[in-house]
Amino acid sequence: MMRVLQVIGVMDRGGAETMVMNLYRAMDRERIQFDFLVHEQREGDYDAEIERLGGRFFRVPRFTGLNAGSYRRSVRALFAEHPEWRVVHGHIGSCAPAYLSEAKRAGAFTIAHSHAQNYVRGLPGLAFNVAAHPVRRVADYFMACSREAGIDRFGGAIVEGEHFAIVPNGIDMTRYACDEAAHERAKAELGLSGRPVVCHTGRLIPVKNHEFLLQVFSQVKRELPDAALLCAGRGELEESLKARACELGLEDAVRFLGVVDDVPRLLRAADAFVFPSVNEGLALSAVEAQASGLPTIVSTGVPELAVVSDRTSRMPLADGAEAWAGACVRMLAAAARSARSDACEQVRAHGFDIADTSMRLAAFYEAAAAGRRAQW
Repeated sequence: MMRVLQVIGVMDRGGAETMVMNLYRAMDRERIQFDFLVHEQREGDYDAEIERLGGRFFRVPRFTGLNAGSYRRSVRALFAEHPEWRVVHGHIGSCAPAYLSEAKRAGAFTIAHSHAQNYVRGLPGLAFNVAAHPVRRVADYFMACSREAGIDRFGGAIVEGEHFAIVPNGIDMTRYACDEAAHERAKAELGLSGRPVVCHTGRLIPVKNHEFLLQVFSQVKRELPDAALLCAGRGELEESLKARACELGLEDAVRFLGVVDDVPRLLRAADAFVFPSVNEGLALSAVEAQASGLPTIVSTGVPELAVVSDRTSRMPLADGAEAWAGACVRMLAAAARSARSDACEQVRAHGFDIADTSMRLAAFYEAAAAGRRAQW
């Protein structure tokens, strides 16, 4: 068995973290075991499960730029103590040049992985780009959830080269199976039988565009007064979004659910999924919704790669909340006229089956660790 080090901020229920967790669950852990280098001292959402699966945690202080010297010394000492890590897979960008160069110094094969287009604006975005840019000269291989995410982080030359791969953010298809009986049962469990239900899952942060989502739903509710909106996720905007929902008179129709352990159950209860992000590396949440069979609207900030079912529309945000609401109402009406069924086979055909992704990644890791040509 070989151990691979995954480097990430903290193992909470974010997009990159969930992708890594899906891979870890599906991986043949008699062949490949994951360890985690994290940048928070607190426990993450997935930590207990990771430890049950045999993963180990190693913690260093969060990289600030000002602590560049001490950060580099910390990771250098860690790699010296753990020569068993023949592959280091980096998912956090700002400090990737530091930890991946130290991993290479220790003899490991290094991977830089981009999970998002850069949506940080102004000086913070500039600082991130300056800090992250040197990784292009450091990593042995580059991965991304989409072409757009790869170009944003690594540039066109690397994306067009032979040391880059798009790695689908796979999901466990068995969890998203749904039919009409399961749909009605899930609705009843939430006390929403007979009501049109719109759903959104994602962190409550600016790039996810929840303000626009609330505007859309406000107009949906004018057409469908008994409609409900379920929002799963947590983040910095939670209190302001709750206040905004009240301003719009939606306090009895919008449920902010926080972190949800069983996302497939939530999706089974819904009738439509709305995802108006400003931009996304991929949008795993939208892929999950489509697998569950939900009619879905995504913004054009979501890569076309994420459109994986014939029940999905991609709309510009510039069309405005009224046009989005109209599309949502039409989707809800169509859903009410037909029996619910999942779209797992369509999603699988687009390459998003975690079983396949995990097998390919295991083979990649083993080739890299053995010094063979590692190619996706």
